[in-house]
This record gives sequence, structure tokens and C-alpha cells, in this order.
Amino acid sequence: MAVIQPFDFAFQNVTALICPSCWRRCELDSRLLLMENLHQIRSALRQKGIAKLEGLVAPEQAQIAHSMVLELAEEHSLYSAEGWVKAPGKFGVPKTFRKALNKLNRSNEFPELVGDRLTSIIEELIGARVTPLPPGQQLLFSLPSHEGWSIPSDVWHTDLPKFAERTTPGLQAFTFLDDVEPQGGATLVVEGSHRLLSEHSVLSSKQVKDHLRQEGFFARLFHSETPAMTDLAETAGRVGEVELKVIELTGCVGDVYLMDLRLLHTPAPNSSNKARMMPTCRFPRAEVAERIDG
Repeated sequence: MAVIQPFDFAFQNVTALICPSCWRRCELDSRLLLMENLHQIRSALRQKGIAKLEGLVAPEQAQIAHSMVLELAEEHSLYSAEGWVKAPGKFGVPKTFRKALNKLNRSNEFPELVGDRLTSIIEELIGARVTPLPPGQQLLFSLPSHEGWSIPSDVWHTDLPKFAERTTPGLQAFTFLDDVEPQGGATLVVEGSHRLLSEHSVLSSKQVKDHLRQEGFFARLFHSETPAMTDLAETAGRVGEVELKVIELTGCVGDVYLMDLRLLHTPAPNSSNKARMMPTCRFPRAEVAERIDG
């Protein structure tokens, strides 16, 4: 059992004790362990906006998906026995590969790791019915880059408008097809940012940023003309009584992050020697999903 941190809940890795063909039993055991930690997870989501659940997804399914992506990357000359091709910029992925990857992700053969199967868990956590946002599971992918790693200043955003209600509009789930180490392209989030601007009515992602940049913490984070920050420890700060910090969604195959949909986040450069592959899916409350569709 790993050390439990405010946003990190470890679950006994029972996979090694179970035949790969019985992965559904492993998943059931992990879900039972999760239910025993509901209070802690809810507390982390309420205070930090992010919770990490280790070993929730059956690694066998992730390994199948990983092999399928590697095969596709080989076909597009992005991967070989020598390793991955480096991207020319921070986030560059060839359009033809991106299109093929999206098609693969939507195919019946590609494992669904963070789609409907997480719905009941998330509904239990937030106490409301949720609706997976179309297109369902998506695959976040970034090639390793020649450029060095730093915290971006210009692509922070929220995926949904910020509504006036103080309750969470829903959660977003992330998992891994391969281990992602620090500075390996993992999504960055501002822990605690979901608790800000609760006095406002509906705000778009741009309006959220416009309001937040008036605070010193975010003025520094969004400022493109100052030297880029490269140390996450330098980002700790606060706005009023809310403690804030940029954290990196690193993890191992089988781990799942659950993130409040109000949390400010950004893609980050990949300075490792391998591609970052993270399936994700958004689960807004049913009434929030209706508002978005409307």
C-alpha cells in the first residue's frame, strides 16, 4: 500500500493474484476498496478538486490498448524499435495520425477504460446522476519533444462554463495506457482553483481567466513575458483562504484521476523519450449536460 496523500488514494494491487482472463474480478475488488474510501475521496475533491485512485483500472485492458496504439504509430512512422519520433514543437502531432488515432479510439476493438464503466462510481461520489459527455472516451496523446519542459502560460482553460452553483458540475476521469513520469507530457491542473469565483454567475473559460488574472498567483501563471517556471514547487500560493498549487497528473497503468470539471488545467510539454497516452472522459451532472446541449 502506497503512502496516502491529500489527492492520492492507494489501492492494493490485486491484479498479480488474479488470472488476466479474470480482470473483471480484479476491477470489482478495486471498486469495493474504493467504496471503503468514499469519505476521503469526497473530501479531497471538495478541497483540492482532484483525487488519484491507484490500481482502479484493470492493467490488462490498458496493455491491449497500448499495443494497438503502438501498432498504429508504427504504420505512421512515428514509432520503431529505436523508439519514438520527436515532435517539432511542444504539442505537435501529425494530423493524419491524430485522425487515425481518433478512429481507433472509437472502434469496437479498442478497450473502453474511462467511459460508461466509471459512471456508477462517479454518481456515488457526487450523489447525482451523470451523463458522459460526447464523444465519450477520448485519447490524449503527445509525442516527446525536442523542447525543454516548462509550465505553459497561454493554454490554461476549463472545459465547461463555470456555473453559479457551488456544487460540482461533474468530474473528468483520466487514466494511463503507459506510465507517465514527471515532465512526460501529463496534464497540469491548478489544485484548489475550483473553489474560486463562486460569487459569479455563468462564466466562460475566457471570462474565468480574465477574472483570475487579477490575482497575483494567476497573473504570474498566465504571464508569457516573464521567465517560464520549471519547478512545480514554485507554484504554491493562495487566493484569499484558498490554497493553490500546480500539480502534474503523473501515474502508472491502472491509476485513475478524478478531477472537478471547474478545475483550471492545461496540456504540458513532453520532455521524456516516449509518447504520453491518457484516455479521458467527462462526466457532467445530467442537468449540466442538458444545459450544455441547450
